[in-house]
Amino acid sequence: MLSFDSEYRIRYIGTTLSKDVTLHIKVDSTLADDLRSLAARRGKPVGELIRQAISAAYQTDLMDLPQSKRQAVEAYRGGFISIGKLAEVMGMHVLQLRHWLADHAIAENFSFEEGDSLRA
Repeated sequence: MLSFDSEYRIRYIGTTLSKDVTLHIKVDSTLADDLRSLAARRGKPVGELIRQAISAAYQTDLMDLPQSKRQAVEAYRGGFISIGKLAEVMGMHVLQLRHWLADHAIAENFSFEEGDSLRA
C-alpha cells in the first residue's frame, strides 16, 4: 500500500475562513501507477487529480443548496430536465444559470442530432 499526501480546502459556512489540511490515503500499487501515469499525461500533480476527483464525486459546493435544487441539478445532469426548467427551479435567468453552471464546473447539456444543423 502506498500513501499520498493531498491537501484540500475546508470551507466554513457563513465565513471566509479556510484551512489547509493534509489528507493521507492508501491505494494499491496498481492504482498508484495508474494515477502517476494519468498525472504525467495531464501535466498535473497526483494530488490535484485526487482533489478534482473528490470535488466531482462529493460536490461539496452543492451541499449548501436546498434538496429540491440539488435534485434539479442532478436531473439536469442526467438530461431529464432542460436548462430552462433548471433555471426556473433555481430562481435564475437562463444566462445567470449558465454562469452559475460554469462556476460550479457543471457541463451544459447539448443534445443535437446529426441533421439538426440542416433544419436550423
